[in-house]
Amino acid sequence: MKRLTLLLIGILAATFLVTGCQTTTSNAPAANKTAAAETQNVPQDQKLRITTTEVMALFSKEFGEAPLIEATLAKNKTFQLIDARPVNKYDEGHVPGAISIPKPMLEKNLDKLAKDKLIIFYCGGVHCKLSPASAEIAIKAGFTNVKVWYEGMPGWVKAGNYAEMETAGLEKIIMQQSLTPFLLIDARPAVKYQQSFIPKAISLPKAEIELKKGLLPTDKSLPLIFYCGGYKCELSHLSAKAALAMGYTKISVYAGGLPAWKKAGLPFWGDTASGVVKEETNTAALPEAISPKEFKELVDAGKVTVVDVRSAEDYLAAHIPGALNIYDEDFIFKAKEAVAKLPQEGRVVLLCATGGRAGGAYYAILGESDYVNKNNLQYLDAVITINPDGSFTVGEGH
Repeated sequence: MKRLTLLLIGILAATFLVTGCQTTTSNAPAANKTAAAETQNVPQDQKLRITTTEVMALFSKEFGEAPLIEATLAKNKTFQLIDARPVNKYDEGHVPGAISIPKPMLEKNLDKLAKDKLIIFYCGGVHCKLSPASAEIAIKAGFTNVKVWYEGMPGWVKAGNYAEMETAGLEKIIMQQSLTPFLLIDARPAVKYQQSFIPKAISLPKAEIELKKGLLPTDKSLPLIFYCGGYKCELSHLSAKAALAMGYTKISVYAGGLPAWKKAGLPFWGDTASGVVKEETNTAALPEAISPKEFKELVDAGKVTVVDVRSAEDYLAAHIPGALNIYDEDFIFKAKEAVAKLPQEGRVVLLCATGGRAGGAYYAILGESDYVNKNNLQYLDAVITINPDGSFTVGEGH
């Protein structure tokens, strides 16, 4: 009853406003002046100003051409991005690595500002007052290494970058009727998608994006949202960069991916969700996924060949001693050459950062009839962190 009453009040108010616009003409110029004033650019303090080009240079200096996973994990070492917009705007899309401190909440959250980094405030563009107002608050509080990025989020997107989306933002458009068309894309291997995926998502594995780009819309302005196996999974970031290179202009990455979606208690579809169990077709073969505990025991005992399917750059940065490096996409595009590098006997375990790419490589190998050691092949369906000295820790799978 309360909602109905509020709805009726809203309708009456809207009717009054429409009637007023139709019968009163003397107020129209004043309304136009007000609208124009609201869109005027805010004055820019040249001492505080930092441009989009300069912000992008900061990212390049710290992360090079790599996907912005480190920024997403808020590990940028020299600068801190503060999104001064309301939380709902931040959830819908923000610069990777930025933290949300709405301007009205800043004075109560000054302890979140870094004392040893360049602090950069941004909001909704050159007409938005929130970022300069936030910078003023920070300066008055004693922070001296402060900049205002007046171009903000619009400048970031216009420069050809992708945004990062939060769970609340994706939930809003998935679980509610969105008036804006969009395409949600699962960048993991198809086998992972079949197990479980976010509702309304299509499967377009990063390894196949060039081959299957026909699945993407012809309208390059349609919003595309990519996700994969969580914060340490780079497939969504790489797919987003590929889409930008194709000319798509509104790209987002849901960095939390399926793990964050599940953690929030939101529904998901697929074989796992529907309770479908695949029949075992080869009883002599080992289970497809190895447990983290058994994997660690085998590595410690030296009784397994580890095949690292990450990129050569990631492998060189840190890998388990003795591990082979065979890029996962080679099992798709160079199958015979890649399979020929695998051991002909003994336990073989494929791994990547989160298990997604390793699973894709596993099923690609099963389809290669020439490999004689399929029964001893498994993959690690888990998040693994490998240190430069070769030591590692294994978490839960995605």
